[in-house]
Amino acid sequence: MKACYAKFNPHQFLECHTLDAINVLKSLKNSFYWLEELSPGIFELSFYAVLLHDTGKCASGFQKSGLQRERWGYRHELLSVPFVQFLDYGGRERSLIALAILTHHKTLDELEETLPIGDGNLSPEFHERLEELFDRSEYLERVFIPRISNMEAYYFGTKRPPKRFKLPTDWKEKLRDFDFQALKEWYEENVDNERLTLTFMRGLLNASDHLASAGETSIAPLPDIDEKLELRIPAEKLRPLQIKASQHAGNLILRAPTGYGKTEAGLLWANKNALRNGKEITSRIFYILPYKASINAMHKRLMGLFPDPSLVGILHSSAGFYLYTSSLEYERLGSLHRKIYTPLKVTTPFQLMKAFFGVGFHEMLKTELAGSLLIFDEIHAYEPNVLGIILAMLEEVAPLKAKIMVMTATLPDFLEDLIKETLPFRELKVPADEADKFTRHRVHVIDEGMDSIEELIPELKLYQKVKKSSRPALIACNSVDRAVATYRALKGKGFKVLLLHSRFTHGDREEKERTLLERMNDYDFVVATQVVEVSLDVSFSTILTEPAPLDALIQRFGRVNRQGWRNGKIEDVYVLTRGSEADEKIYKDYRVVEESVRILKELDGEELRESLLPELVSRAYSVISEKLTEEVQDYKRLAKEVFNNVKPLKKGEDEEKFYKMFNGVEAVPGIYAGEMLRLLNRGMGIEAHRYLVPVPMWLYWAEKESFHRLSDKGAGKHVVVAELEYSPETGLLREPLTGGDIL
Repeated sequence: MKACYAKFNPHQFLECHTLDAINVLKSLKNSFYWLEELSPGIFELSFYAVLLHDTGKCASGFQKSGLQRERWGYRHELLSVPFVQFLDYGGRERSLIALAILTHHKTLDELEETLPIGDGNLSPEFHERLEELFDRSEYLERVFIPRISNMEAYYFGTKRPPKRFKLPTDWKEKLRDFDFQALKEWYEENVDNERLTLTFMRGLLNASDHLASAGETSIAPLPDIDEKLELRIPAEKLRPLQIKASQHAGNLILRAPTGYGKTEAGLLWANKNALRNGKEITSRIFYILPYKASINAMHKRLMGLFPDPSLVGILHSSAGFYLYTSSLEYERLGSLHRKIYTPLKVTTPFQLMKAFFGVGFHEMLKTELAGSLLIFDEIHAYEPNVLGIILAMLEEVAPLKAKIMVMTATLPDFLEDLIKETLPFRELKVPADEADKFTRHRVHVIDEGMDSIEELIPELKLYQKVKKSSRPALIACNSVDRAVATYRALKGKGFKVLLLHSRFTHGDREEKERTLLERMNDYDFVVATQVVEVSLDVSFSTILTEPAPLDALIQRFGRVNRQGWRNGKIEDVYVLTRGSEADEKIYKDYRVVEESVRILKELDGEELRESLLPELVSRAYSVISEKLTEEVQDYKRLAKEVFNNVKPLKKGEDEEKFYKMFNGVEAVPGIYAGEMLRLLNRGMGIEAHRYLVPVPMWLYWAEKESFHRLSDKGAGKHVVVAELEYSPETGLLREPLTGGDIL
């Protein structure tokens, strides 16, 4: 008797992989029990989908070694599906199980041309492949099928399990007669009514199969958050709003100053609202931030609370490189973080939006979002298109027993109104007198531009402030070009200056941030763009910044005197009234910048009281709030139309549109192209990531002639080269490449 393997390298028998996947499903059943309420019977039906999903792998062609198996090229799912007819179920249940099995690797639209339908050329191939399956029929009849009753008893945990599967003596003939056309027609007729169940069926099968294949046999719960937090903050030290957040069940908006402890409040809220298995939290918690740098910082912070790196996931486009440079087990963790396994994830909203645009295994992510807790931090930072999609997404997850918390220090009134119109929220707000204890800055408005930096340094006595505090001053610019020009001007005057912006390679950016953390006091000035608003936990002596929307300015001010609320210390911050020509492209409606400057002029020389910030930010946006509200609502409406067009078991029609909307370009500077190709050819893709630079789409299109593919074939065909000037000192410039050393 010839064996049947489900996995190779190392070899794993069919029944062993199936049992591993059943173990994962059993863990999901115990953890995600609320899915049964949303779709009754879902875990029984999913058991039989998992049980039968790989039976088609017994075909002799699939059992061949290595290259021969690859050349076989037939979809084993097509051979697995016909076994559902031996389940003691009605037509609906059998169809649901069959469709989950059929699509557990490929979507229906991807399988369209390979389905054995009609009398064309495909049906004969199906029958030929069935004969290959029958070559191993002895294994199925004597090894795999007899184990099914034990698997049923194990999974259902009863003395009398369902025993739904019964193999008839004429099973081979019945497999040959299976009607794929009828299955396809059932899907088309019932997809709208069965949308949720089909989603969960594929999601649970994918999760079980993927985790079992990765060597995991269960999903991880999260320990009680209160107990973990109390080791750091005793209950008697909690602030009033943190206590109220820990007691509130349901959606919540929390307004509190920077430094108040919003992260802890969010975790306490999650602990209160989490669904559990005993004391362990089984709801998936998503902590959502707008920027990679702030996500990385939050991941490090949460790892201090939950040291097991498999419990705290990180999801963004460069997460693998972040894990790699953090000396973590990046391949295993990167895989687990993308699966249902990890209970707490720090992520961008774009990773969650994939589920609703039909990107990838979107059913698995939607299954994970059921019963989840979404904590949005810095929600004000998104563009109207992203905000509209987020609001549409919230309406989608709310019926799935998900709960949402929005945390902010500077939420404009119009945005709060939009959020409250989407779903019912309770609001918690720090009282004015308590908020004012966190006041840390005195604002000064300077009627100049950054092109006068050489005169402003002595005029504002910035260098004296640096020497007095032994910490550098922050010079904040709105554009990379202005930051580079300012850096060169200060360096030309003999100052020690560090430049930080978004157009450095990942490797150089990492090195600069490490230098800033470890040797910050070696510098007189740090010149940075908006990246400094959201990245490192450092505190500068003062700041001189170009004009920007008030909420962005407040974020920048937050990099000065970060712990000032502890001792009531107030530091001076300086805002210029003139920006550069590039600013009107960066801030699409410049009126909000002009209004922000006007507001700050009224406060020139005064302390910027924390209790005033929400009102001031709302005033700044009042000039464009009506326009922004309409934009957000328009994008929300469009997003809902896209979401409604996404069908379970199919690819989203707008998957390509999604990537075009949100994915920028990452390119390797021309001087590193040779090193990049060498690393890729040696299979060192993660190390090659070190040489990539994020390139904004406007720059890519403006300098399109300077970009080309690294190579015509192999891994290099997926890498873009930017033939523009680059150096570790100044980053990628908008200048044609004139030369440079190849590393």
